[in-house]
Amino acid sequence: MGSVEMNNVIAFLERMGRNPSLAQLPAAELASEARDLGLDDAPLQALLDRDADALNGLLGGRHKMMCMLFPAEGDDQKKQDDEQEDSEQPDDDDRKESIQRNGRH
Repeated sequence: MGSVEMNNVIAFLERMGRNPSLAQLPAAELASEARDLGLDDAPLQALLDRDADALNGLLGGRHKMMCMLFPAEGDDQKKQDDEQEDSEQPDDDDRKESIQRNGRH
């Protein structure tokens, strides 16, 4: 598939994304809309069949894509230090109780 053809397919998919009612059109009307953009038979058939795998193959897309995040080194130690500091400070209930006890003479 040439770059012009690929751009036409992508343009049609973008158009469908902006106007979801296009996806509800009968196959004949959808084919007419797609042909107006100059789509060849193979991508047109993949669109009509709603065959994402075939369309992905025609466009040269990836089969799988992953994203992984790894925490920076030393992050665990900082988290432990923060938790330790939090546990050493009295919570609000302890503060109120100490104020009430010390405030009544």
